[in-house]
Amino acid sequence: MKQIRKYRDFYNNIKYRTNVFEWYPFKEDAKLLYVGDSAILESYFLQRFKCSTTSLSDLDSLNDSTFDYIIVDGEFDCMYDKEAALCDLLHKLDLEGQLILLTNNKLALRYFAGVKEFESDEFFGNLKKHTNLYSKNQWDTLFSKLKVHAQYYYPYPDYFLTTQVLSDEWLTGNINLEYEDCHEFRYCFFNENIALQSLVESGDFATFSNSFMIILSNHKSNIIYSKISSERKDNFKICTNILKDQDTYRVEKIALDPSGISHFERIHQFYKTTKHNDLFHYCPVQLEKNTLIFDFIKGENLESIVNGYVKHDQLDKIIEIMDLLYKINTYGDIVDFKVNQEFMDVFGKQDESLLLDQKCIRFCDIDVILENVILTQNHTYSILDYEWVFDCTIPVSFIMYRAILHSIALSKLNEEEIEKIYLRYGITEELKTLYLSMEENFQHYVSDEKISDYYNKLRMYLLDLHKEEEKDLLDIIVNGQKNTLFNSKQMHYETNVENQDVNIQFGKKSILKLNSIKMNGDLISDFKTNAFFVINDDYYFIETPKISVPNQESGLLEIDFFMYYYGEDCIDNIINLIDANHRLNQELSEIKKSKIYRLTKNKI
Repeated sequence: MKQIRKYRDFYNNIKYRTNVFEWYPFKEDAKLLYVGDSAILESYFLQRFKCSTTSLSDLDSLNDSTFDYIIVDGEFDCMYDKEAALCDLLHKLDLEGQLILLTNNKLALRYFAGVKEFESDEFFGNLKKHTNLYSKNQWDTLFSKLKVHAQYYYPYPDYFLTTQVLSDEWLTGNINLEYEDCHEFRYCFFNENIALQSLVESGDFATFSNSFMIILSNHKSNIIYSKISSERKDNFKICTNILKDQDTYRVEKIALDPSGISHFERIHQFYKTTKHNDLFHYCPVQLEKNTLIFDFIKGENLESIVNGYVKHDQLDKIIEIMDLLYKINTYGDIVDFKVNQEFMDVFGKQDESLLLDQKCIRFCDIDVILENVILTQNHTYSILDYEWVFDCTIPVSFIMYRAILHSIALSKLNEEEIEKIYLRYGITEELKTLYLSMEENFQHYVSDEKISDYYNKLRMYLLDLHKEEEKDLLDIIVNGQKNTLFNSKQMHYETNVENQDVNIQFGKKSILKLNSIKMNGDLISDFKTNAFFVINDDYYFIETPKISVPNQESGLLEIDFFMYYYGEDCIDNIINLIDANHRLNQELSEIKKSKIYRLTKNKI
């Protein structure tokens, strides 16, 4: 309990703890019961609803009160008798009420990836018999027994600091798992992002979700996905929801603060004033109160298309797409650069002399990047997200710079290829420096404190399992055939060889005792090595060890050796010290042979 208390205390003091609920369509003036220990969430609900708070053990103190919503915040993670507690909570719901459970998953992917289970503070503690955590299958069994309908959401990275909310109807592998937990250290057994994508493709994502947000209700929400963008200043904080009504989809952006309405009004005004053309169009949008409602456009974004070209080394195709993006960005009226107050507010004071000869556009979208442009099913191009529009002159090359900078696909190219793309659009080293400054000022203009800022305050250590494994493995290559062995120090290796000379190599410089080399059981002594020096049967290699064995027969080659050091940084120092000591001993031996030494010794 001590560790889970520490874990919850850390998260419960972060303002983004509310993210998991920012997107949810609560009814206004609802009666809500919060069961949990987060002061931030308690304050959040008290400001918005007729809110009561309690613990599960004090439910009876509420007498006959019933509620529209009951929030149970992680209380089931440590509870053994979940059925009895659920029954008590369901009795406190109004007929049309909703019981919302936040709970960690017994089979969370992060526990398999190297994170300690929070309650036990042990690696793989989630799999031990005593754990009170439930898997999705266990929850489903309980809900079936109680005859209640459950709708699952999957908050990521978890329900504590949520940035995205997924559902069974909308899964994506595009999940940021950079920040996960507040343990002193964790292992990295595998790439979780790749594993997540694999689980999405195989249909097993829900089983291994890090945590659940479970809605027990007679009604099903039509929200199937949400992205919470709360790490911004108040007037830019939004959540983006995808909704599904029967077979129809739509996208809604909701301002999370009243000051965000003016931001939405500018986006809506930009759409109404854009010129229509045959090359591309901006996704249609309507403004209703604090919500922008967009059409749902089906297709493939240019980022995905370029990623495919990158995989197949098709640089010419990549440049075709980038030229298309440039054409889209230069479609409007080209104007000269002229600084105004809005430019200064957003992008800061810059060296204007470098921008005077740049092609510019005004009242434009600076976020025409690969990810935001869709090739539709009708083979037209649609710009989905045009949130960042400003009433100032913007160099087209700056928009192209951002498109290159923010593309994960393009970042996989080599430096020469990326530089070729920059130069194609006139982006010199001087301009890259200036545009980076503009981008940093823009991010500062938009951003609030980052979730990562909280994690940076922690003393956390990420241990890469692959690096740990390298310490215990060694490579041995016999006539070009490599085998990787567990380095148990005392080693025996055998392999079948043809009737030709045998060349043996080890993967890294080494210090080893070569006990024996045998061919069909016969000891071989006339082999050669590239050892720096040999002391008895100890061989000291300052480069990749090579052993040449003369051989005239086919059969079984056996090598017995003891590996003192393999690939360690100290090998050079050890060999240099032994070599220096050897030379000193030689010098001493020569001195002892001298007449002066004998005379001095006799005098003593």
